[in-house]
Amino acid sequence: MNYADFKRQPLFWNGIVMIVLTISMIPLLFLDTRTLLGVNLWIKPIKFTLSLGVYSLSTVWILERFLSDWKYNQKTQIVLTITSLIEILLITFQAARGEASHFNVSNTWNQMVFSIMGASISIFWLFHLGMILPILKQKQIAKSVRESLLWGLVIAGFGMIIGFFMTTPRPEQLELMQQGIFQTSGSHSFGKGDPGHGLYFLGWSTVLGDMRVPHFFGMHVMQVFLVLAAILFPKKETKEQILMVRLIGVFLLSITILMVVQTLLGHSIFAFHPIFTMSYGILFLMVVSLFLRLFSNPKFSDAKVMV
Repeated sequence: MNYADFKRQPLFWNGIVMIVLTISMIPLLFLDTRTLLGVNLWIKPIKFTLSLGVYSLSTVWILERFLSDWKYNQKTQIVLTITSLIEILLITFQAARGEASHFNVSNTWNQMVFSIMGASISIFWLFHLGMILPILKQKQIAKSVRESLLWGLVIAGFGMIIGFFMTTPRPEQLELMQQGIFQTSGSHSFGKGDPGHGLYFLGWSTVLGDMRVPHFFGMHVMQVFLVLAAILFPKKETKEQILMVRLIGVFLLSITILMVVQTLLGHSIFAFHPIFTMSYGILFLMVVSLFLRLFSNPKFSDAKVMV
């Protein structure tokens, strides 16, 4: 697939728009010093444009390289593009107003924004999952490549659905709502106390559980598997490769699930915990070892590579 093919794809241009938006908003970090909860207002839209830009350019590669003949290819791209643009436009508009976009139910407008965002990302998630079955049916793809794509899509789908943990109103918020006081509904943080300022730029708490961490990790593990699929594509397939891909998938999914459990228990992933920290260390070591083993295989097939 060449550049001319990419230029005809909605998701490609969505990725380009996200890159342009990211670049255009960076100066606002320095020109607009307003903050919300101690964080510059423009950090959040920049994080989202970066994330959705990477997702768009990754997903268009899957759709055009492996599902170019799929009858729902263009419809999927259009829906993913529209829903992601709705998300970004609302986040950016709220940032410009000096208001929180997520969890903000303080007035009718903010409730409407939060509801629209929830609906659009739900549709986005459903169409993301819709790519799994046609990939599964693509028997002409080498098994190791197909399984890499499937693991990436499945774990990314799991990473997305994790976000709904954050939107669930907390008991104290429900109590206020019953009294007619509407402020917030849901939160990134899990656990008791002050979440602190968090990591630089990302804002992830180093004190309490922060569901944004497994949410981000799960979503962008997909890019790891796409790199894996691209590298495996020209290689002569072996049963060992298929086994290693499956083990990498199991280990990375296990890491994501462990992150969710640790967060729900109120523990920051960045704070030392004897059980969780040791588990991450072992699992990451296994993943790195498997990648090194895969990449050290010198055997290549004569298949023509198209990217």
